[in-house]
Amino acid sequence: MTQQVRRALGRFPVLAGVILLAGVNGALASSAATDPTAPPKTPLQGEAAAQRTLANTCVFPDPVGARPVTVDTKATLPKVVPTGKPVQVKDFSLTFTIGEGALGPAAEVAGGASVELTAANGDKKTPIPVSLTIPATKIPATGELKLVATGKVPEILLNVPSELRLSTGVPSLTLTAAETPLKPITCTQAPDQDTLLGSVALLPLGKPKPQSGKPEEQKKPGADSRAADDVHASGLYPIALQPFELQGTSSITKLGAFARLKPAIMINAVWEVDLENTEGPGKVTGSLIMPPSRMTFLGYGFVPVNATMELLPEDHATGNHIIDVDGVAIPEPSGSSTVLTPLKVYGKLSEVTVNGVVLDVGDNCLTAEPIKINLRGEKYGMFTGGVVRTDPQWEDPAYKAFTLPAFSGCGVKEDLDSLLTGMASGPGNQACVGINQVGLPWELERKCPNVDPPVARR
Repeated sequence: MTQQVRRALGRFPVLAGVILLAGVNGALASSAATDPTAPPKTPLQGEAAAQRTLANTCVFPDPVGARPVTVDTKATLPKVVPTGKPVQVKDFSLTFTIGEGALGPAAEVAGGASVELTAANGDKKTPIPVSLTIPATKIPATGELKLVATGKVPEILLNVPSELRLSTGVPSLTLTAAETPLKPITCTQAPDQDTLLGSVALLPLGKPKPQSGKPEEQKKPGADSRAADDVHASGLYPIALQPFELQGTSSITKLGAFARLKPAIMINAVWEVDLENTEGPGKVTGSLIMPPSRMTFLGYGFVPVNATMELLPEDHATGNHIIDVDGVAIPEPSGSSTVLTPLKVYGKLSEVTVNGVVLDVGDNCLTAEPIKINLRGEKYGMFTGGVVRTDPQWEDPAYKAFTLPAFSGCGVKEDLDSLLTGMASGPGNQACVGINQVGLPWELERKCPNVDPPVARR
């Protein structure tokens, strides 16, 4: 797909969607669902098992009172659903682990449970109430009791390309013992827990029709045919994304310096997905606008240096200052993605002062070759963002760090290349970029460590 097409697609905003609920609550429990020791079903291709275990405090009938209860939520979620088609959550169950004696002298209980899920699309949230059934379950004489509740989640319909995030809420129990109803059991979740169950990508409908006729009769590219690099030729389907704002940090080993980069923005972002192979990699592209950043560090460990650093695209000599992003998005079982983003940019230094004295580096003080930075991010939300970074812990050496090349063209009255190269250039440097959809609050999972300056410096 041509860069022109990518950028044209990126100009179309993703419209806000409305989630419609339909379906019938309640379902009969299967033998596998009611047996907590049974192995989970193997999801079909294009589906992913989702699970979330949360700590709760539930209030049992007197004289027991409040007791800790662990609730394990399980479901099977589709990875990709065409827009206009309902999202069907399968195999939904809650397993309550209840301590010994919480239900008094009862020997067997049955009944139901309820929970309110939350379907989120961007900053829009819709509650989804789910009713579940608990079959007759004998209470062990000693040890914990496990109650398995199963039910059907209402279908969720989203009519625009987006990411649907499904979170689990606070459950409640309604039980009977020896056909006598017990007092309803209400619960509260322990604070500061991640309640996200999983996410589903909603992609546009439609598929291009193949050309007809024999191979030798195939049409040449023209008004009514597609060239080999056109949008659908590779089998990848483009989804225009909202603009993203970026916050970044970098550390230069040789300088012992840590820098917070000025906020940047990415526009014309496009996610390209193969609908026929949802487990395969897709592409992510965009146009990055990065303003110059002011940096302060100690040269050679003791000389105070201030400088402005600007990252420029490889074709900056033409006057272009927009950096093209061309990465890979690999689906994860949770519904998020692992993103691999290689960048090649020149580093330009200007407005340099050493110990307060201006160092005239001129207008052409750049790295002698592009800086090659390979960024990697896990649990990345294609519609919301995430963190991509180098990290010494990554297995692939290409993503562990980046090398700052030598400088060239520096100095007006004297050659300063060797001075700046000796001061800063070398391997083992780190970079981190937090990416957040414009309009969403900056959640911690989309922020780099230490990206916010100390309160006293804000």
